[in-house]
Amino acid sequence: MSIKTKLYIAFSSVLAIIIIVGVLVLLTYNQQRDHMTSVVNENYERVKLANQLARYAQGTSREVREILLVDDSDMTRDNIAELRELASDSLDTLSDLSLADQSLIRDLTNYFHDYNDFIDNILVFVERGNGNVALEHLTSNREIRENLLLQVDELVLREETEMESAILGTEVMIHNALLIFLSLITITVIVIIGITFQLTKNINKTINKVRDVMIRVPSSSMDDLPRIEDIRQDEIGDIAVAYNTMADSLEKISKNEKELNESLLNENWIDTNFAYVTAQIQGIQDLQQFSEILLKTVAPIVSATNGVVYITNDRKVLVKGGAFAGNHSNIGQEKFYFGEGLVGQCASDNKMMNIDSLPNNYISTNSGLGVGTPTSLIICPIPFENGVIGVLELAKFEPFTTLQIQFLERVCHSIGISINSIQDHIKISELLIESQTTTEELQTQSEELQQQQEELRMINEKLHEQYKQSDEKTKELEKIRLDLEQRNRDIQLGSKYKTEFLANMSHELRTPLNSILILSQLLHENSEKNLTDTQVQHADTIYSSGKDLLNLINDILDLSKIESGKIEVFPEEVLIEDIKAFVERRFSFIAEQKGIEFTILISENAPSCIVTDDQRLKQILNNLLSNAFKFTDEGKVSLAIKEGIEGDTSKIIFTVTDTGIGITEEKQKNIFDAFYQGDGTTTRKYGGTGLGLSISKNLSKVLGGDLNVISNEGTGSTFYLYLQDYCTDTAPFITEVAATTDVEEEKLIPTNHPVKSNKSSVQSLFIKEEANRNITTKGSFDDKVVLVVDDDMRNIFALTAALEKHNMKVIFAENGKEAITTLRENSAIDIVLMDIMMPVMDGYEAMKMIRDYEEYRELPIIALTAKAMKHDKEKCIEAGASDYISKPVDMEQLLSLIKVWVYK
Repeated sequence: MSIKTKLYIAFSSVLAIIIIVGVLVLLTYNQQRDHMTSVVNENYERVKLANQLARYAQGTSREVREILLVDDSDMTRDNIAELRELASDSLDTLSDLSLADQSLIRDLTNYFHDYNDFIDNILVFVERGNGNVALEHLTSNREIRENLLLQVDELVLREETEMESAILGTEVMIHNALLIFLSLITITVIVIIGITFQLTKNINKTINKVRDVMIRVPSSSMDDLPRIEDIRQDEIGDIAVAYNTMADSLEKISKNEKELNESLLNENWIDTNFAYVTAQIQGIQDLQQFSEILLKTVAPIVSATNGVVYITNDRKVLVKGGAFAGNHSNIGQEKFYFGEGLVGQCASDNKMMNIDSLPNNYISTNSGLGVGTPTSLIICPIPFENGVIGVLELAKFEPFTTLQIQFLERVCHSIGISINSIQDHIKISELLIESQTTTEELQTQSEELQQQQEELRMINEKLHEQYKQSDEKTKELEKIRLDLEQRNRDIQLGSKYKTEFLANMSHELRTPLNSILILSQLLHENSEKNLTDTQVQHADTIYSSGKDLLNLINDILDLSKIESGKIEVFPEEVLIEDIKAFVERRFSFIAEQKGIEFTILISENAPSCIVTDDQRLKQILNNLLSNAFKFTDEGKVSLAIKEGIEGDTSKIIFTVTDTGIGITEEKQKNIFDAFYQGDGTTTRKYGGTGLGLSISKNLSKVLGGDLNVISNEGTGSTFYLYLQDYCTDTAPFITEVAATTDVEEEKLIPTNHPVKSNKSSVQSLFIKEEANRNITTKGSFDDKVVLVVDDDMRNIFALTAALEKHNMKVIFAENGKEAITTLRENSAIDIVLMDIMMPVMDGYEAMKMIRDYEEYRELPIIALTAKAMKHDKEKCIEAGASDYISKPVDMEQLLSLIKVWVYK
């Protein structure tokens, strides 16, 4: 909007306000005039008529008294009639005017009618000559006239009050009208001043904005001149548009000028660096030197961190000529065929490749401060005539700029001639050297031919002799090979027999042990209190002997696994406090019985936990402490745990010290041998198999450590167990330490899934241990039906006695076939205890057939076997066993598993 238009609008607004004020004043004046007219024409008229009505009533009363007291004349009667008529007219007029007082008028009319009736009665009495009656009637009914007059007075009073209120209201309206008029005048003046101020301010604001922008021009860059953003549609806005147009033109001119300068600078940069590169490679006649100098010159110019040059040979193969910032020149592939990889494809297409997003670890750049990975790669063909004579490859941490790419293109297009010249020079040099060499060789060959002929004759004779000797050696080697193969087969067969023997012996020994341990434990418990103390002691001795025999079997199996190198470990985080608690539980009572001081010391620098096989570590400590207590009759035994150094490796050291009989220096060399005993005579004081230390020594190595001893005869011994000192998720010895173990450790709590990894085995152990801890919180065994499947009646008898003691009902079968028949005939069976090695139908086949029945898919089946072979365990789970336990059966463990599966 133009300024002129704004002025017109402002003055028009002022004129409109003045007109509105005049109209309002005129309307107020007319309203006051109408109100005064209403007061005069209505209120005053009603007061006058009311007063007339009162006078007419009083006049009528005088005339009536005149008739009664003075003279009954026609004139008096006419006056009464006239007054009564005038009063009636006034009353009718008053009724028409007093629209708001209709109730009062109606009362007044009723009084007036009563009064007229009263007058009529008096006049009737007078006409009849009953003046006294008329007088008495006048006197007795005086209140009629008084009521009429009172009503008239009330009407007059009310009308006068209303008229005064109307007059007062008129005065207030006049006052208010004056205030409104003055207010309108004031508002009009304020609005006019406001319009004038706002208009002036608006115009000045626009002018100031234009002025401020123009003032900033001298201090602004020609590339970024200030603009007038708020452009009004007026004369000043036209000036702003003209200024912005001028600024656009100036910026465009400045930009063109800078682009021209930048183009000249870029061309100068390319020309200068190109001249520098050309000067550096000029006169070089060796391709490797040429490649290395080219890279050393070009790479810093484009800020490249790595580079390599490939040059074609006669066979059209790109061979590495030199490298930049390589690790002992071990950077880049040695050669590429055309079309092979990005380098070969670049040469084949004769087209530059620019890659700005290299993957991590594509190539690394090393410096004294660190290692980085370039992110951008450029591969430039080096053209010559109609082909490609080489390829230049560079890498850097940021993308290549357009200017750097132009520089590389110019360099690559120019060095093709130099490379071809060097190759030609090399070929000429090689031909010259070859020609000279050929000449010299021809001179010597003629001399050597005769000598060679003689030598060939002698060599031929020697070869003939050597052939005879070689033929004889070949026959001997073949005989040795056949002999070794036979020995290898014998060893493998012996190992197989040994494994089968151990497995069969384990089965044959564990089967009777199972009955011995279960029944001796039941006798020892003497739940029915029908055995004497001596009989209970005998049962305890039988149980203890059976456990010793079981420990011997376990040691032999451990030794077999160690010797075969196929022992398994299950690493987990082991708390040092847990080890301390285990040792205290195991040996505090023994120390108290023998009267030996027993201490456990954990140093402050010892870690809180280590990652190792908890069971194997405790097995080693158990062997060491058992020996310490066995060979110590008095004094003390101690276990110390601390952190130390073995060689250059940090270790955790378990030290077992005793004050026992000690070991001679001569015997210390042999104590870790299998079956070695310090006293091998039949009258020796200390028994044992001599397997504990041998097993412990080998287990320590499997756990990534070692076991050593320092001892003096008569003063005691100190055994040092070294293990890796760490507490992390993985350990250095956790490798595939026997993916297939022939002899399985029967002392684990078995899981209901095949052991696939160490981690899952440990996790299963935790689950089962938690189940054992919570066993008392579950239901009882009352009326639970167990099917025991075993071909050995001793085992059936022992298991039946143990299970019935817990109020379980036992049904038995002697092979798998009978077990299936029994299952089909008895639907109340809650769980099955399945032996594996049975006649007619073994446990594997029986479990598979049971699982084929839909109703037995979820029936708990616990496999019991006297074998301790890993593949047997896996076969049990695969055949359908829910869980696995080896013989001899630990009844507490078996009851725990039964409760877990029955109440699962």
